[in-house]
Amino acid sequence: MKTRTAISLLLVGTAMLTFGGLFKLMHWPTANIQLLLGGLVQIVGLLTLAASVVRKPDLKELLER
Repeated sequence: MKTRTAISLLLVGTAMLTFGGLFKLMHWPTANIQLLLGGLVQIVGLLTLAASVVRKPDLKELLER
């Protein structure tokens, strides 16, 4: 998986967590599902980003992929 895909997953997960928190504050339905899925998406994004960093230790080469 490319580095940009991993960063995109992190951003999507952050958005889901933000909206899940907002839903939780407003007592709207599906807040728990959004928080759970947002956390899982961020975990997948972090794991793929960590795998990319381990494979490509040079930062310039990592960002070009």
